[in-house]
Order: sequence, then structure tokens, then C-alpha cells
Amino acid sequence: MERFFPYDSFRPFQRELAAAILDGFRSGRMVLANAPTGLGKTAAALAAALTYAEEVEAKVLYLVRTKNEMLQPLRELARLRARGVEVRYAFLRNKQDMCCYGELRGLPYAEFLAECRYLRGLGKCRYYPPKPFEPEAPMAPRSFVRAACGAGTCAYESAKALALWADVVVATYFYAFSPRAEQWIDLGRSILIVDEAHSLPDAVASINSVSVTEAEVRRARADAERYGMREAAAYLHKAQRALRELRAGPLSVGDALSLFDEPGQIERAAVEVVRLKADEGSTPYSPLVAIAEFLKTLREGGRYMVLAEQSEEGLRLKAVPYDVSRIVSGVLSSAKAAALMSGSLPVDLFLKAVPLQRPPRVFDVPLDKYIGRGNFLAVVDRSVTSKYSARGEEMYKAMARRIAAAVSASPRGTLAVFPSYDVLKAVRKYLTFNIPLYVEARDTELEDMELGSKFAVFAVAGGKLAEGVEYAREGSNLLSTVVIAGVPYPERDYYLDKKVEELSPGLGPEAAWGAVYLYSAVVKVRQAVGRLFRSPGDRGALVFLDHRFLEPDVYVQLKDLLRGAKVVEGEDGLRRELEEFFATSS
Repeated sequence: MERFFPYDSFRPFQRELAAAILDGFRSGRMVLANAPTGLGKTAAALAAALTYAEEVEAKVLYLVRTKNEMLQPLRELARLRARGVEVRYAFLRNKQDMCCYGELRGLPYAEFLAECRYLRGLGKCRYYPPKPFEPEAPMAPRSFVRAACGAGTCAYESAKALALWADVVVATYFYAFSPRAEQWIDLGRSILIVDEAHSLPDAVASINSVSVTEAEVRRARADAERYGMREAAAYLHKAQRALRELRAGPLSVGDALSLFDEPGQIERAAVEVVRLKADEGSTPYSPLVAIAEFLKTLREGGRYMVLAEQSEEGLRLKAVPYDVSRIVSGVLSSAKAAALMSGSLPVDLFLKAVPLQRPPRVFDVPLDKYIGRGNFLAVVDRSVTSKYSARGEEMYKAMARRIAAAVSASPRGTLAVFPSYDVLKAVRKYLTFNIPLYVEARDTELEDMELGSKFAVFAVAGGKLAEGVEYAREGSNLLSTVVIAGVPYPERDYYLDKKVEELSPGLGPEAAWGAVYLYSAVVKVRQAVGRLFRSPGDRGALVFLDHRFLEPDVYVQLKDLLRGAKVVEGEDGLRRELEEFFATSS
């Protein structure tokens, strides 16, 4: 196994993680590995997977949620090659990110796939069929796409050709977990490493969902009229009127389909309009593609729930698959071997949300064992809560006073994470700081924030400033405190309640609720905590502003964060605990 490890020595727990994964593979058991950020999960998993792949002559498929998450496994593989280990590797980003038509990259993914299919089928894509393209050495994803497009060939097809011969393929979830993906992967001869596995249920639901808006129907009708598709235009005019009168809420697949007369006519119109646009040299896209893809998905007979919801483009019809857990467990059980990794995976809740055929091999490193109690302080204020029934101006003022105390006592940056935008805004209005304050908004990017020696960031749990970002400069963590301003349960909605309903027969109502709502809250808390602790040497304080963190169902899921926590009531006790902690060294 050491031959496939790209460093001279192992970090704490890293060798044990690699050995646990390899042991699970050899014993025919799936592996669930939960370990803090900074442990080196990527290198450990690749070492185990490549060792086992050599033993059983299989391919390693390293799956990531986003294109940015590809970079770390690609770096580790490059290090292996630099050490003289002959390992062939390739990558596959989603087809849209690799498309040479820049104007098609902004489409919803399902629409893009349909557009691509039409262009290729009509012979109107300038980059397809692909030409031979094989770089002399592995290239970074962006460079590869630019080079392939510059050579006049489809970057996706070129990458796929390389992937067929690679020992390791780094790809996004889509290629394993979506029926819309091209079936080039032989799962039975593939070893899967699934990174950021805590996000798998939501990610699989997202990549298998389709939607259409009132505005898209209006634009599709305009395209149909412009290109002489009068019957399709009439059907879309009728659908537009029906959508205008439809109320938000759930509806059956049959009712959704009944809004659109003659779906086949609409699909034929989409193909013809794309062809005509390509012939005249304009952007080869029509909103007709979105309508056709939505209807095609519902007509194919999968189990979908359809929700009508308001959006910036009028009423939106969104179809989400019912059976996400079956999709996930089906793929995992079909693989030669599989390891699921995360730094914030509530293992027992995950196993309830995604039942597996066999008990897995579990490797779990608690945060307080990895960081050490001397390097972090946990404080719970039991006199406040974000519970919906307790919300009000007095509670928001109390939250604000405690956050102000935490910011005042913290020597560096403070990240305050709220359950929702509504709670964030309600608390924010009672706070004034003499240090920079950054409040998460739709267009906020961490790269645009000039973080000094002391600052405060207000973020929403699960948002882009609370997950997947590093508050660091030149390797040093800029944060000293993370405040969790309430248990971040998601707001109840029809989709989540249907997930609970689907799981209830096998788990019982209470456990099913935990597998959906509590799971989401625990993951969001752990993701936020991960912004503070990025390596074993980091030191900081965790502040939990909600008495529910002391209740058994929440506490047991976060016990490695809450064991030995200081319990206070009020900002004075909170400030005192923080000042005492930061006044001492570890």
C-alpha cells in the first residue's frame, strides 16, 4: 500500500484510514469513513484503492460533487507520478463544463444535455464527431478543455476516450448516479471512492431533477411561432394560460403532463427549431428543449414528485425523484468496492437515509480525538434558541448580545452561522461592530472579502460562506471562533416531508424524521465547524446558541464537539469562558 502513497510519512490516523479502507475492500464490505479536514483522506483512500485495484484488476473511479473538488485527487495523482509510480489517470467534469459552445454553459443541466443530444443527432455540432486528441502529459481540467476546443474537437469525448484506458478516473457524481449519463462505466469492475459523501442524497436528487418555468414556456411559444410551428405554439399558449392559473403546491405527474397537449409535437418542434437555428448561424438553443426534456422525463415512468413553486421566472414546475436512496444504494451495491468519505458524515443517520445491503466497515475519527481538548473550547448557552415557536424580537436581541460578546472576546475572525436568512437579518439589525462585517448575500464570494486580522462573517447554514471554503492566508487559519446561532433544521416543506413518509415504513416516523431533518442540521453544523479546524494544530472556540444542543437526539450526533462543553446562561458567562480560553495557550 505504501507504494501508492504520495508522501514520505503518514499523518496521524492516515495510515489507519488507508488500512481500514483496504480491509473493507478485501472483505467485500462497503466503507464509510468520517474523519476531520486535514487528516489526508484523499491520499489515504487512493493508496488503498490503487492497491486493491492492482489485486483484482479493476479501475478506480473517484467521485466528487463539484468540479473544484477534483483538484485535490488530481494533485495527489500527479505527486504519485512525480515519485515514479506509473499510474494513468484522467478526469471527467460534467459535459456542460467541457462544452466548446460557451453560450450553452449557462443552461440548466438537463436542458443542456438535451441540446447537446439534438445538435449531435442533427450533425450540427462543429466539434462532433471528435478528432484524435491526446496530450503528451496530464493537463489541468481548464487547460485540457481549452486545448481540445482549440484543436476543433469535443473536449468531453476526448476526455472520455482517455478515461476508458485510465487506471483512475476523477469524475463528478453525475457519471455514476444519473440515468441520463452515458453508460460507459462498468460498475462491476470499478472501485468507487465517493468524496463529500454527506452531500450525496441531496446531490443525487438535484442531478436527477428537471424543471420548467412559466417564462420558458412563453419563450418556447415565441420560438415556435417564429419558425412556423403553429400547432406547437398553440399547445404552448394553452399551457401558458394553465400555468398562470395554477396554484403553488404539489401535483401528480399525470396532472403535470395534462398541462401540455401533444408532448410529441412539442419535442418534434424542439428538434426542428434547433436545426433551423444552427443552419442560420445563430445560437443553437431554444427553450423548446427545456419543455421537451421535462415532458420526456415524466413520460419515461420514473417515480417523481412534482412541485409547483413561485420563482423569478413565474411559476416553476419541478420534478424531483422519489427514490433517491434506491438510486444511491443501487449504484453502491453494483460496484466492485466502494468507500464513502466525509469530514461531516453522521454515519448512523446516513445509514437510515440510505439503507445498504450489508453492514459497512466504519472508520470514524472524532474531532476531540483529532484536535485535542486543549486546542478547542465548546460553550453552550442554554438560555436562547432559534426554535420557531420561541422566535421574536426579545430572542433576536438576546442572540445579538451573545454574538457581540463572542466577537469581542475573539482575537481573530468570527464566523456566525444562522439557520436561515430570516434569522440572520432579524439578529443583524441589533448589532453594530467597529470591525469589518461581511453578511452573506446571493452574490457574495469569499475571494472578494478583504479579511484582516479581526473580522466577523454572518453566513447561512449550508450556504457558500459556511461550507467548502477556507478562511486562511498563507496556510494560517484566520478564524478563532465559530458561533452556531441555533440548530439549523431545514424549514418543513413538501419534498422533505415526502422523504420522511418514504422512509417511515422501514424506520418508524421518529427515526425517519431524524434521517431527513436531523441529518441535514448535523451536516450543516459539522460543515461550519470545519471552517475553524482545518488541521490538528488549529485552535479555536465553538459557541452553540441553543438549548437544544443539550437534548439527547442532537447531543449524541455532535458529542465529539460537545463533550466537556461549558454551559452558560447569558453573554457575561459566555464572554468570561472565551476570554479565559484565549488568554491561555494549548
